[in-house]
Amino acid sequence: MLRITIVINFMAKNIERILGTSITEYTPNAIKFQGLSLQTLQHILQEGYTKPSAYFNATPSISSFIEFGQRCQKNGVTVSFDGIGYADKKAHDLVIDAITVIGVKDLDFAGEFVKFVWGCDELEINSQQLYAWWD
Repeated sequence: MLRITIVINFMAKNIERILGTSITEYTPNAIKFQGLSLQTLQHILQEGYTKPSAYFNATPSISSFIEFGQRCQKNGVTVSFDGIGYADKKAHDLVIDAITVIGVKDLDFAGEFVKFVWGCDELEINSQQLYAWWD
C-alpha cells in the first residue's frame, strides 16, 4: 500500500509540474487542476497529454477551447481552464471542464462566450468574470 501511495504521489507531482498549476485534488486515476493558462494547454497538447478532439461530457473539444482562448487574447482578456489530467498519458486524455474569462468590457464578446459555452451545467456572468462549468 505504501508503494502505491508513493507512486501516485510521484505521478501527481509530475503532472503538476507539467501543468504548471497546483492540483486541487486527485485519486489514483484522475488529477483535478485549476487555473491552466492557454499557453500551458497548448504545451500539454504538444506533449501528448491530450488530443485536439478530446472533450469531457458536453464540453467543447480541446481544439475549440484553444481557439476560443486565442480569441480571448486578441480581445485583451485573460482566460484560464480547469479540468482533469491523468498521470498516465497513454490511458486518458487531459480534459477541460471549466473556463474562466476575466477582463471582458465588450458585451458582444460576452455574447460570444455564452454561445461558446452553450449547454454548460453552470454559467456565471458578472462584472468580474465569465465562468462556465460542465458536470
